[in-house]
Amino acid sequence: MRKVLLLFLSAVSTIASALTPITLQIGDATATYYEEYLDLFDGVTQYDESLLLSVIDGDMFTLIRHKTLNLIEVVRLVGADAPDSKHPDEAIARFGSESSDFAKLLLEDRKVFLSYDELPRDSYGLYLAYLWIPASYRGETYNVLFNLLAIAGGYARVYSIHPFKASYMEIFAEAERLAGLDKKGLWSDENFSATPPEPLYDPVVYITNTGEKYHQYHCQHLLQSKIAITLSEAVRMGYEPCSVCRPAVVYVGY
Repeated sequence: MRKVLLLFLSAVSTIASALTPITLQIGDATATYYEEYLDLFDGVTQYDESLLLSVIDGDMFTLIRHKTLNLIEVVRLVGADAPDSKHPDEAIARFGSESSDFAKLLLEDRKVFLSYDELPRDSYGLYLAYLWIPASYRGETYNVLFNLLAIAGGYARVYSIHPFKASYMEIFAEAERLAGLDKKGLWSDENFSATPPEPLYDPVVYITNTGEKYHQYHCQHLLQSKIAITLSEAVRMGYEPCSVCRPAVVYVGY
């Protein structure tokens, strides 16, 4: 039987009753956001001020993170997955162009802020980041989270394979649910709406050849072996969380 941790459901339920959709002005464009998260950036203590150069896809960008190094780097969004708009071996994914165009309109050639989670890079070595941009609402300027903007507008869906903050996962999951109810973007396509959703929180964790615990990627107990596995599968197989690195315990399982 499928089971979801009750505390997680309770948190999502609380968020669901509190969200107030608003329309932000970002340059010449508008986008859907939530009034309750206008001050979300206030909790960010470390970030890089960067120049976003170009949009590869709705969730992947080239930018200069450090003025002194002046290096062009590729960054992906944490927790958000947009359809591919470019690929040498595949046709353009459904709604990929719209997702990419939305990102270009809001981001290209603009200064942005990047903040990070415990996992700084994905399995391809690309940086994973929360991307913040200035937006206007009722005469005030706020730094808002583009990851959330993309999901709220139906330009991306929640992606939880790479672990990130549970509190942000709750926000993203509820934004996706509301976008689906309103049939925004991706969710306006009946075929897409019928596809199974991503697990609400089922990140990659790591086990060893001989141990009985699962770990975060940086744990000291992974020096001899390091096997990637989803959290739900680790729990199903009887692994317990490591008491040293304290990996995620909120999960969707069977």
